[in-house]
Amino acid sequence: MLCSLLLCVGQTAHGYQDVELVPGQYYSASESQHAHKMIQRYMRYSTAATSFVDTSTGWTACGQACVSPDVHDVMLNLTWHVDSPLSDGLIAVHHRSQEIVVSWAGTHRYRALVADMSVFPQPYIPGASTHVHGGFLDAVRGVIDLVQHHVEHLMSDYPDYMVIFTGHSKGGAEAALGALDLVRRVDGLRDRVRVWTFGQPRVGNEQFAALYNQQLGARTYRVTSYADPVVAMPPRFLFDYCHHNTEVWLMNREGDIYVGRNNTGCNEDPHASSSVDFYDRSIQWHKDYLGLPPLDHATAMFSW
Repeated sequence: MLCSLLLCVGQTAHGYQDVELVPGQYYSASESQHAHKMIQRYMRYSTAATSFVDTSTGWTACGQACVSPDVHDVMLNLTWHVDSPLSDGLIAVHHRSQEIVVSWAGTHRYRALVADMSVFPQPYIPGASTHVHGGFLDAVRGVIDLVQHHVEHLMSDYPDYMVIFTGHSKGGAEAALGALDLVRRVDGLRDRVRVWTFGQPRVGNEQFAALYNQQLGARTYRVTSYADPVVAMPPRFLFDYCHHNTEVWLMNREGDIYVGRNNTGCNEDPHASSSVDFYDRSIQWHKDYLGLPPLDHATAMFSW
């Protein structure tokens, strides 16, 4: 391990605790407390990645995102900051929760906007009809060998630990792609993986969504905030972009939840986030996932 930091004493239960959410069901905020804790935990990792946390400096870059009663004994294993293709992220080990966490940075560099707008699709599998967002795919494929190397070593070191892929916005799209890439490469990973994304844009076409759903749909929590406009991008009419499963829609700031019915084809649940008209959406919802990222995140350096 390259560095470690004791953040603060928090949860007392050891081991990963899954969230049981049934597609098509509503859950009040009071019924969703465990889900809320998981959402806040992984949003903090997502914020840390977007704040350019580095193994040389530890958790000093992301303010309140890195100080939480939910986090204890978090060890940074790897951070990466690559300019071309643009990619930032981290791998950490959370012993209390028995998790290996791979967190991908969202849009927090100006040049990341170029990657965000690179919507022309590329083949996910050469020769197949599965196509994905070119900017996101380039970012993942540029570092996936490095990430695989560290994940495989950590899986061997901690055979009982779950492997969590997470990210907010652009980072959510790359977390989903990275998880699918590694599940197809690494023996035994599929049984240990969970994917938690927040404000994730659409990643690929209908054929890609079907492939993702087959491999990881039941292991993915694609969290959307009430009227987040980013989750409606790229629009469905553009290159047949579709969302994959499973959507967890935060219906309001109190945290009531509706779990989207699993997609077949491009049929996103009309009772979840797609029920909000695009013109009623606000970027403020993209910046509010149960109060995260924290306000001090706005002062983090936005660099080239």
